[in-house]
Amino acid sequence: MFNRQSVAIALFALTGLLPGSASAQNWPTQAVTIVVPYAPGGGLDILARALGEKLSQRWKQPVLVENKAGAAEIIAASSVIRAKPDGYTLFFATDVGLETNPFLFSKLPYNPRTDFTPITRVIEGPAIYVVRADSPTRTIGQLLRQAKENPGKVAYGSSGTGGAVHLIVNWLSVVSDTPFTHVPYKGLAPAVADILAGVVHFSATPLSMVAPFIKEDRLRAIATTGEIRTPALPDVPTLAELGYKDSVIKFMFGLVGPARLPSSVAEKIASDVAAVTREPEFLAKNIDVHGYVLAVETPASFAQYLETNAEKQRARVKAANVRLD
Repeated sequence: MFNRQSVAIALFALTGLLPGSASAQNWPTQAVTIVVPYAPGGGLDILARALGEKLSQRWKQPVLVENKAGAAEIIAASSVIRAKPDGYTLFFATDVGLETNPFLFSKLPYNPRTDFTPITRVIEGPAIYVVRADSPTRTIGQLLRQAKENPGKVAYGSSGTGGAVHLIVNWLSVVSDTPFTHVPYKGLAPAVADILAGVVHFSATPLSMVAPFIKEDRLRAIATTGEIRTPALPDVPTLAELGYKDSVIKFMFGLVGPARLPSSVAEKIASDVAAVTREPEFLAKNIDVHGYVLAVETPASFAQYLETNAEKQRARVKAANVRLD
């Protein structure tokens, strides 16, 4: 039989008033902040602001973008894990902050697996291998051959040691048994600038970083790391179709919240992100034009993706033999 206490608990649970049983029925009732781990103007920041504008219209509440750049996304991540798990502070991160950092830092101040609640991937996209347009290198095979025949003389630029570009190119070096010289920069923009200046030979970047230079015939794309060819570059082959083992690697942007975020709130955010990003105008303006692929999914699916992909990142970090502390 039910006693008065059990009846009261049941009623509280049904009305969403029981502590710990937060409901998304009336969420949000205040401004939502999306924390971006990079400076304004980059690809992640631009997409966060476009997404925030559409979500603000849908939620009838302000959506603010707060930039907390530096330290391989650690500064931003550390601030989000201290926020209340109520959905009003979200972290728009990349595979660096959500997957790779635990393998690069022995004293990381957060644990991506336990300190965050996965909400949804938003986009993913391949890396584009590029050389200067007037380079004699026209294929990835030629690039590898040049590097093998001239050890230490074929250099690539990255956004920094242990970053996504470093791990991607180093992985090609491992699977093709080809020596490259790594030149780390403080960001991809100066690395691309030095390809254009002829200081380094190549890099592997998101299409958004190099599309204008490809269009202006200042850079040449020679391969991508996607499963299939990028629609924006239909004549550029993938490393996979060229036969390079385990070469499908993608950049990823995803949303997470603090640990213990109620599942109903996480599911609502994921559903609303999916709804606004699937609008044809949003897709054309913010996703397709940059060579990204929409990757929205449920919180459960995103959690599984992070766990699986993190193990791949572990292998790439091990292959690069790099630690950052």
